[in-house]
Amino acid sequence: MPIEEEQLQLVDTTIFKRDRENIKYYKRLCVQELEWCRKNSEVICNKANVLYKKYISKEPFTGRNRCLNFPKLELECKKYNSKIKRGTD
Repeated sequence: MPIEEEQLQLVDTTIFKRDRENIKYYKRLCVQELEWCRKNSEVICNKANVLYKKYISKEPFTGRNRCLNFPKLELECKKYNSKIKRGTD
């Protein structure tokens, strides 16, 4: 996906004493998920690339109907990125 660096948002996972329990839980969960993603990044990227290539090639496969429309998403993302760069909404 053509995502611009400026579109990323930093999530502060620092747990503060004043945080409610549900916020503490969410922050711990975010840290655990990020750790899992980092450990498995190669597998995640490989599977994502295989899925993307199958979808783009129009190759029939189980699960195609559950996939996002990658070309449409890429087009919309490019439109959004160009709007952001121009500074318009």
